[in-house]
Parts: sequence; C-alpha cells; structure tokens
Amino acid sequence: MLSVLNWLLEQVGDVLNKLHQDAPNTPRESSSEENATVVTVAGTNKYDSFWRNMANLDMFNETIHSLDPDIKRCFEYCSIFPRGSKLRMVELVHLWIAQGFIKISCATEDMEEVAEGYFQELVSRSFLQPEESSYDTGCFTIHDALLDLFDKVSGDCFRIENDFRGGGWEGDIRRDIQHLLIRCYDGKLITEKILGLENLLTLIVYNGYAATGEERVIESICKRLPKLRVLAIPFILERYPGMEPNELSVPGSITQLKHLRYLALRTNGACMLTIPRALNKLPRVIQVLDFGDGKLDEVNCVDLINLRHINSGSSEFQFRNISRLTSLQTIACAFGIRDAPGYEVKQLRDLNKLRGSLEINGLEIVKSKEEALESKLAAKERLSELKLQFGHSSPEVQAEVLEGLCPPVGLQTLELHSYDGSRYPDWMVGKQDGGPKDLQTLSFWCCSQLEHAPEAFPHLRVLNLAYCNWDALPGNMVHLTSLKKLKIEWCSEIRSLPTLPQSLEEFCVEWCNDGFMKSCQIFRHPNWQKIEHIPRKTIEGLAPIQDVGIKIRSGINLLTSFWHRKKV
Repeated sequence: MLSVLNWLLEQVGDVLNKLHQDAPNTPRESSSEENATVVTVAGTNKYDSFWRNMANLDMFNETIHSLDPDIKRCFEYCSIFPRGSKLRMVELVHLWIAQGFIKISCATEDMEEVAEGYFQELVSRSFLQPEESSYDTGCFTIHDALLDLFDKVSGDCFRIENDFRGGGWEGDIRRDIQHLLIRCYDGKLITEKILGLENLLTLIVYNGYAATGEERVIESICKRLPKLRVLAIPFILERYPGMEPNELSVPGSITQLKHLRYLALRTNGACMLTIPRALNKLPRVIQVLDFGDGKLDEVNCVDLINLRHINSGSSEFQFRNISRLTSLQTIACAFGIRDAPGYEVKQLRDLNKLRGSLEINGLEIVKSKEEALESKLAAKERLSELKLQFGHSSPEVQAEVLEGLCPPVGLQTLELHSYDGSRYPDWMVGKQDGGPKDLQTLSFWCCSQLEHAPEAFPHLRVLNLAYCNWDALPGNMVHLTSLKKLKIEWCSEIRSLPTLPQSLEEFCVEWCNDGFMKSCQIFRHPNWQKIEHIPRKTIEGLAPIQDVGIKIRSGINLLTSFWHRKKV
C-alpha cells in the first residue's frame, strides 16, 4: 500500500501540471524559482477546491503522509469504482468494514462512526469531491487525476471497463488481485477469467443485465472463490406489461463462502428472489444482506448474530424471530407485525442498535399499550425517522397502542399512517416526560382529526397532511413558532385556515377542495389573508387561473388612474 502511494507522490506533479495545462478557464502562470511546484489556479469549475489543495506538491505530500494508514487503505479501495461514479458514504462504510479496514481501539467504540470519520477526513482533504444535484444528494466522486494514477499502479485493486452488454474488454488480470470491479455484467467473462483468481476478496459487478438462468454463474462463484468477503451482483431482469415476475434462486452453495461479510444480489421489482433455507448457515461474520427491489420469500437468518444491515424491496420484513439479531442497525424495508409466533412487536425489544429509519406495519395486530411497550422504541436512541402504519382496529385500542410506542428523544421525523385513534398520546401533547424533544418533521397520512397542534414539539419545522378526513386544521397552530413549511394534499374536507405562525416560509396545497384552493388566491379573502405573509405559496390540482388578487389590484389602479386623468 505505501509503495503505491509513494509512487503516486512521484507522479502526481507531472499529472497535475498536465491537467492544469489542458484545463479550460485556468491561467497558465509560471511558478516561481523558489518553489517550482506551485501552480496558480483560478476559475469557478467544480473542482476548484481540489486544485487549491493539490496545486502545491509539497502540500499534497504533507497531506497524504499525514493520513492514517487505515484511511489510505480505504481510499485506495475506492479506486475500483468507474470514473464519474457517485459514491455514497453509507455504501463505502459497509464495504470498508466488510474488508476489515476499520480499526477500533476498544470494544465499546462504534465501527460505523469510526468509518464515517475516515470518510469525512477524505472529504476534508478533497480526495472525495461533493457531487450533488437537485434530485440526487449526498454523492461524492474521485477526481480523474487520482484515478489516472491509481490505474497505472493498480496494487491489489483492479477495474474492468467493459461495455453495457459485457463486451468491449480484452485483457489480462494479475492472479494476485484481491479487489475487482466489473463495470457491466458478463457471465462468460466471470466464468472464463475471474474464477481463477483464488485470492479474490471483493467481486463487485457495477451494472447488471442478466436473464433468468444465471444462477449457475453465482453457483460457480460460490464454489471457486472461497475467500470472498464482498459479493455484489445486480440482476436487472426484463419484464413487459402482463408478464409474471421472473424468478432468481440463490443456490445453496452460497453457504460455502465461509468468509462472506457483504452479500448484495440486487434485483429490480420484476424479480422474485428465492433464498435457500440454508441461508441461515451462512458464516456468522455476515454483516450486510442487500436484495435491492426484488420481492423476497420468507427468510430464516436468526443465527446470523453479526448481521448489521438488511435491505429488501419486499413490502414487509419477512424475517422471523429477529430478536436474536442484536447487532442489527438498519432495516431498509418495513418490519411487518403478523398474528403468528416470531412476528410480534416484541421482536424489536432488544434491537437497540437500530439507527436511521424504521417503518412498522401491521400495528392493528397489537392489542394493548402493555404489548406495544414491549417494543421499547424509546431505548433505540439512534433512530432518526419512524413510520407507524395502522390497519383497521378500534380507535380506542389504537390510541392505547400509540401511547406505548413512545419514540426516542432524538427522533427527527415521525409519520403516522391510518391512525384513527380517539386521542393523541401524552408524549405528543407534552403531558409526560420522554418522547421526541426536537422533532423536525411530522406527517399524517389517512388519519383522523387532530384537535390540537402538538405543542410538545416546539422545534417542529415541517407539517404534512395527506389523504386525511380533517375538516379543519388545529386552531392553536399559531403556537408552532418554528414551523417553516405546511403541506396539505388530498384533504377534501378542509374549507378554512386558522391563524398560522409568522415563521412559515412555504405553504403548499395540492388536490384539495376547489373552493378552498380558490379562496387561498382571492384577494382579501380570510384564507388569503392567513397566508399573505408566507413568501412561497404553491396551489396545484386546480384549473390554471391567474392570481385574483393581482387582477383586483390592477383594476383598482386602472380605475384610480382613469379617475385622476378625468379630473385633470
């Protein structure tokens, strides 16, 4: 690893100067004799921060040598991704941990937090560049200059840049390669050239386009590459209107990968993924199971005690008796409660390492506050987002159940779906200790009337209502003094607005009652007056009309002008 980086130091000056000479809108100023490595850079292109940090070779030398050796190793691993790839922190963190790159100093130290610290260090040094758009945030890229250097000294990482359908690449791969990425799926390439790499620890296929029957390729990988720690292959299957979903069966030989920690067989929604019962015989070191958007049969994995992350496109979480998976941190699908052993809400009791988002469906199965308390949601301190989905049950029972599902203090986002309770819980209206104190976003979907705004959330910034049968908003909303955005959609019974807080910056109404939506646009109408102070207003789902207030004001101005001219 260090020899690779030392070679990079020797080459980086020439490459950066060459790129500087070719870069548009960059002045070609000569460096001084005192420091021949200095390049003066100006301009506004998106890699300015990179140029500013790397323009001085001495600074680059100092920067790269100041990196922790484990961080250097993580960065070199990033070089297997194709040029222009949008890298995400969460995915890289999972891969780094799977490869054993992250070192912790004590058993209580959180490995994910250490890895995230590595990532932020690379961002702060401009080795990873932010690359975001209005529809895709949280992405980073590696500058082509660094990828050019890594390509010349591949070390133990290698990337195959083949075409979309798998062609366009002919070359050789060193047998000591440990980490390999293939840009596009090619079953023939894998069987003819990859299966002989007995030291391979990483096999990632970046894009996938495979037909059914490719299970044989997976099976050959499982039998011939026993040292794999990371296996990620997407299967994007064709499906035309009216076609039944394709099926992809994971072979039982997957259990032969005794060192596997990261398994990603990502499929699209056109695929039904069949997992062998032997999946529970996977090595206990497995940390990540990712099945993309594919539909998933019920899976038994209760013995995978080190499993940290599960992702499935199935509508509900079909894992039975997950209470044993105490290392679990993310469930990227809904946890479905069922009226069957092993699917009770109490299965969540000991999963206190859960973080990020958690969605719970089937709460109509829960019959009491005491039963709901067994989930111990308040103890899951790292949860930031919680979605609670009720079904048809007694409003009184729903109210009791929601009382027992008190979220952790640090929760940021709460969504309630189909809640018909006769009241709202004490932790939501400030009548008891506990519950979220700094909630930022609160959403109601298909819920019954809320009599009072939840003043227990003084920091609430966003309030969303959708498909609710409310006939009015709470009268005390003016007390939500931190509220920035109010969105109402598909709420056909609302006719009027209460006094709204002066803090509001955005008001959005979509597909509500026509009369209500029109009244919000009529100059000096009570509803119009309630939102006059809000800078950004959006009203959609109504036949396009001009602002009536503007018409009235224009008419008054025209009449006034005409009257003055007539008097003169």
